[in-house]
Amino acid sequence: MTKHTIKAVIFDMDGLLLDTERVYFDSYRNARTALGLAPHDAGFIELIGLPMPAGRVLLEAHLGDGVAEFETQWDREISQLMEQKIPVKPGVDALIQHLRTTDIPYAVATSTFTERAHDHLHRAGLGGLFDTLIGGDQVKNGKPAPDIYVKAAATLGHHPSECAAFEDSENGVRAALAAGMTTVQVPDIKHPSDEFARSGHHIASDLISGAKHLGLHP
Repeated sequence: MTKHTIKAVIFDMDGLLLDTERVYFDSYRNARTALGLAPHDAGFIELIGLPMPAGRVLLEAHLGDGVAEFETQWDREISQLMEQKIPVKPGVDALIQHLRTTDIPYAVATSTFTERAHDHLHRAGLGGLFDTLIGGDQVKNGKPAPDIYVKAAATLGHHPSECAAFEDSENGVRAALAAGMTTVQVPDIKHPSDEFARSGHHIASDLISGAKHLGLHP
């Protein structure tokens, strides 16, 4: 797909637009410490890109009956770390302004539930830039299923094959590719394995270079 056939752009949110994955990681570590649990960074890595229900299944596998207490503590730690403005990834403002200037519609497709996603965008100073947002609670099957990308494309009035997707996580990439979208991965905390890098998508070091690869930014 070239820049002439890309008619819409769909973005993941956490770790792609917002620099929140590190906040979640730090708060995950803090919650384990507060509850006297041993460090288990691999447990967090497994959660990246998963919808909330699937993430809870993983937490239950690790924590058993203690999962509810951990989730409460984790939410508390997240709130404390996010009291100030949520950090934005480099290039977001420039890319969105260029898409607006060139009349290319765009949306957010995030595993985060809709209300919380809108709140995070607002506190990041991006609330006025994203009119179309599909949250994880709006689809039956979360990433890596393609549902959320199919819905986002339909909401923008385009077929998935006419859309470009930007993701940071492997599950997100799988979802976008399964939907039939041209997909760019901008890895955040978890970098793709050599095998995954051959999945049929482009891997970029940052958002702007990924957009330039598709002809979506000068």
